[in-house]
Amino acid sequence: MNLQHLEYMIEIERSGSISRAAQKLYVSQPYLSKILKEVEDEYQISIFSRGKQGITLTNSGQLFIDMAKDLLDNANRFQKTFEEKQDSSRLRISTCPSSHIIDAFIRMLSALPDTDFRVSYQEGSNMDVIDDIYTHRADIGVLLLNMNNKKTILELLEIRRIAANKLFDTGTWFVAREGHPLLEKKEPLTMEDIYQYNFVLYPSHRDIKTRALESLYAEESLKLINWSRIRKVIYVNSRSALHNIIESTDYLGIGMAPVPDQEKRFHIVSIPLPKDAPQEEIRNKGNAMYYIYLKDRELSWTSKTFVDFLESSYGKESSYSGSLPGEAYR
Repeated sequence: MNLQHLEYMIEIERSGSISRAAQKLYVSQPYLSKILKEVEDEYQISIFSRGKQGITLTNSGQLFIDMAKDLLDNANRFQKTFEEKQDSSRLRISTCPSSHIIDAFIRMLSALPDTDFRVSYQEGSNMDVIDDIYTHRADIGVLLLNMNNKKTILELLEIRRIAANKLFDTGTWFVAREGHPLLEKKEPLTMEDIYQYNFVLYPSHRDIKTRALESLYAEESLKLINWSRIRKVIYVNSRSALHNIIESTDYLGIGMAPVPDQEKRFHIVSIPLPKDAPQEEIRNKGNAMYYIYLKDRELSWTSKTFVDFLESSYGKESSYSGSLPGEAYR
């Protein structure tokens, strides 16, 4: 049973159509239709009947929606009952895939060797992270926003009373192993140089294994890479697999500006996009990293401590710049 899916069903009933519900939930209509089918298959009922006038509840659907509302009300009361009694040593982090965030987390661990706590650290898409914060499955979330989704997502956060604090701006970079042939070129890199190599990509959704960062950077409005020219693309579901392939081959990845001592610690190099790549604003500072949390919920000391390390390592007052506009890595 997935409480979020129950919320989706209730919103479809409230909106009177899947398309309107998808808009209010900030999800795509195909995705919401897929969830509806999964729920109907799971309980072996038809929740809605479809006709010329739109969708209406079936008899089984009416019972399902009524019971779903009761269940969610009970779940909310259960959550509120124990909010004030939550373990202050617990920290649940939900973040977009980012070496910067795991770096800040490791700094926190190193600074607190004798402190007792329980930590959950998971990675997913921006919507995964937002849902984790909104449904109390995580205490601190971290998002990577681009120029296309920034306005919409920040509006959604405001509606859901989720605080958003920017850490840094950054451009899009390629990622390669130290000693990669691209680093030996004496003349400036071009996109033609990039197209000679294959890519390894990390998925941007937990439950869609074939959807990777390619989808983010291949949007019609960005078109940083013509993926039809890439001969081989490997999709991986773990950071260790991503790093191992990059370290051991000439495959390229897609990421952001390097974390401190990245080459020394991980033997991985971040390479700014060539100057002939489209859209200068994407090359330099098209992305922004934010950390988020519920406004109406008191943060535990472990959550506050993690935020302190995020701010001191990558916040506005830190020495981290997030980009090196116009400079080629050598």
